[in-house]
Amino acid sequence: MKIPKTAKADLALIFVTIIWGSTFAIVKKALAQVSPILFITLRLWIATALTVALMPGALRNMSLETFRRGSILASLLLGGFIFQTVGLRVTTASKSAFITSLSVLLVPILGFVLFGHRPRRQTIAGVALATVGLGLLTLETLELKFGRGDTLTFLCAVVFALHILFIGRYSPISDFRQLVILQMAVSAVVGSLAMPMLETPFLVPDVPFTLYLFITGVLATAFGFYVQNRAQQFTTANRTALIFSLEPLFARLTSCGGAGERR
Repeated sequence: MKIPKTAKADLALIFVTIIWGSTFAIVKKALAQVSPILFITLRLWIATALTVALMPGALRNMSLETFRRGSILASLLLGGFIFQTVGLRVTTASKSAFITSLSVLLVPILGFVLFGHRPRRQTIAGVALATVGLGLLTLETLELKFGRGDTLTFLCAVVFALHILFIGRYSPISDFRQLVILQMAVSAVVGSLAMPMLETPFLVPDVPFTLYLFITGVLATAFGFYVQNRAQQFTTANRTALIFSLEPLFARLTSCGGAGERR
């Protein structure tokens, strides 16, 4: 039986969600040995090198419009990474995953405000249930106190919601391979230039850190965003956000088991 493209896209996005959810605890550990923006920049350069090496012909005949779209996506990607990674230094992995996953709620809201996309009732119901479920899954108390790390992570959720929306607009009308490479490369260049102005970089490398960098650069960044950009050609932004709401489940499992967290 032939599997519909939408079903294949959903399965691919679920697999990527497992990877992303599993990396919250890894990033939390890595940040004990490296400054946040340096870490982001390193993983983006790794992802850039890998995507260019595996798709060498993708950059041929790139239009200025595609470059503009890729640059917009890159700015959103880098902004989301910075807010999330800096915020993760002062909040827990599971709480960071929950707040980041609020993008599932923000995608239909921002889609309606910015583009006039009126969500279906089923979508609204699914988003509401997902948000409540995420809170029950990841938060042990009903305390609504937001620290600095939580606020930064919420800004990350807003930016990642916009990233999902704009990928949904651009991937069907552009060469998604070009968009992937541009997101990685432009983000890496901007991150490298901004790093001296935003932090005092430091790095304490060892074998575990090298493994963390490999996992986040290759699997979570290069592979993850390649799959997302390809899959969103065949599914909607709202559906993508609902799938990504599974992320805290895997973050919760790995943060409790791998990082020793309880909240």
